[in-house]
Amino acid sequence: MVNIRLAKPCRLSVHRRRAGGFTLVEIVTVVTIVGVLAALAAPSFTELMRSQRIKGTANDLLSTLAFARSEAVKRNANVTVSATTISGTSSWNNGWSVSYDSGGTTVYPRVQAQLVQMSVSPSPTTITAITFGGGGRTDVTANFTVESSPQSNNSTRCVEVRADGVPREWLERSSNHSCSDE
Repeated sequence: MVNIRLAKPCRLSVHRRRAGGFTLVEIVTVVTIVGVLAALAAPSFTELMRSQRIKGTANDLLSTLAFARSEAVKRNANVTVSATTISGTSSWNNGWSVSYDSGGTTVYPRVQAQLVQMSVSPSPTTITAITFGGGGRTDVTANFTVESSPQSNNSTRCVEVRADGVPREWLERSSNHSCSDE
């Protein structure tokens, strides 16, 4: 006799699977939390952007002055950093340029564009140009106050050019936003 075994009948397991995803309540909660955090961070971010623009402008002026001094020493000639003139008015807020005389031709190797929402004020206020001689020394001593327009809190930066021609920069911490004193 042949023994034939039949396979056990298989039971189909019926499990309900829960659909994946988020409920509407979860989505609304997350969006609300993100909105509150963004509203709290926005004022700080605005002040951060303003202080970075001030720092960038001060660094641009500092690097331009260092470049002019370096070119003066390299060429053993006068190199001038001057405020840009627009409509007959020279102002550091209009930007600045570096120039030197090369065989009767004035060469402008570096030009800074007009500033937007920034203020650069020299002290003394009559300075419209700084000339570096062949030895790297300047013809004037000047302090520049770099700040945003409108002013922001504790973000004024100062750029100084000493008689020896070495420029330096620092953050002004006094409440009067003046770079005449350190």
